[in-house]
Amino acid sequence: MKRFSFAMLLLVAMARCFAIDGILVQTIDYSIREKWACTPAASMPMIPNSDTVFRGQTIYLSAIVGDYRLDTKGCADVVLSVEVFRPDGSEYYSVKEQPFMDGYAGYMDGRFQMSSTFLSVTFENKDPLGSYGIKMLITDRVSHTSKMLESNVELVELPAYDHFTFTDEERLMDWVNNYHRCPQPEKALAAYLYVCPKYGDDETALIPLLGLMLEIFQHNQFLYPQLSECYDKQSEDIQNYLDLLMYYLGIGREDFTQSVGEEVQLILDLLQETLYPEKSGVIVTPIQLDVLWGKFLASGSYEPVLKLIKTLDYVKYRGSMKKVNWKNWDHVSDQKKQEALNEMIYEALRWSLHSNCKQFPLVRQYCEWALSDGNLTGTQRRELQKVLSAKNIAKPSVF
Repeated sequence: MKRFSFAMLLLVAMARCFAIDGILVQTIDYSIREKWACTPAASMPMIPNSDTVFRGQTIYLSAIVGDYRLDTKGCADVVLSVEVFRPDGSEYYSVKEQPFMDGYAGYMDGRFQMSSTFLSVTFENKDPLGSYGIKMLITDRVSHTSKMLESNVELVELPAYDHFTFTDEERLMDWVNNYHRCPQPEKALAAYLYVCPKYGDDETALIPLLGLMLEIFQHNQFLYPQLSECYDKQSEDIQNYLDLLMYYLGIGREDFTQSVGEEVQLILDLLQETLYPEKSGVIVTPIQLDVLWGKFLASGSYEPVLKLIKTLDYVKYRGSMKKVNWKNWDHVSDQKKQEALNEMIYEALRWSLHSNCKQFPLVRQYCEWALSDGNLTGTQRRELQKVLSAKNIAKPSVF
């Protein structure tokens, strides 16, 4: 099972007496279960502990447990009970004896495991600010032992939208590249306002940016009021970008699509075709690779990486670019054009997978897990192995 570095200091020291012990997990990271389940057993994904939250924000509570016992059938029987208390000590939330994991069986005694049960607590606008106490009782019904885990989370006021600002690209990229490890959604609007004037006219930058922002805002709807709050204070150009974001979030002006000009409508059509590669079934343009990477960075989820891995099937299009008469492009059939584009996608995909495996440990961990345990075709498996074993893959010059 997993090794969990900051928990090891506590759990490894336990005597092997089969008295259940564990670590309370409290995080705003909604992809944490994927990070644990879809990475190799010998690896340790970062699990950010969230000690502050905002009104309207959701915190997820779970546990990593060790030294449970198995019954005569090789099954564990562990349950979780959770209580959350307001700053004045009164009970805010309570749930009793939730199963640690459905169908949980076959693990050796004493191994560490994260529960598949995640309890979500969303704080409301009327809730008082201050420190909320958390108590989680983990009970092993086989060994008849239990352990109380305790923590606190601070409910604080969400700063105004202009409290956070980005003044240079280095700070922006630091926030983007670390978001999947340590989410800071409260800075998303500041990032969007900073980037749009710089790259909003470049569709190859705007489309992945929207994909990243949609992932963040859709899972942090407590930020929606900030979009309305800042709208009237922005220039007309920035308002157009806010309109685009709010339109795809489903909270925009009802007449937005009716009032746009022909140029903006073309952008909307292009966005509709490219913004949701995980839903469309196939990748049809290299921009969609960047969209998927953006969604990974905004979530840390395994799913966009898996979609990228499965697109390695495009190796079958190798040689298609040589079959196209580029000087007579207008007379090339749509099928030949798409096949040539698919070869470009494949080459860009190989490079981006290799590059991001080196830059982001979680990408490497996901790829290694997919290679050993994922539901891949033989072609996908072979191509992924080549990517992981390559010392270097040159970036395609066409991009």
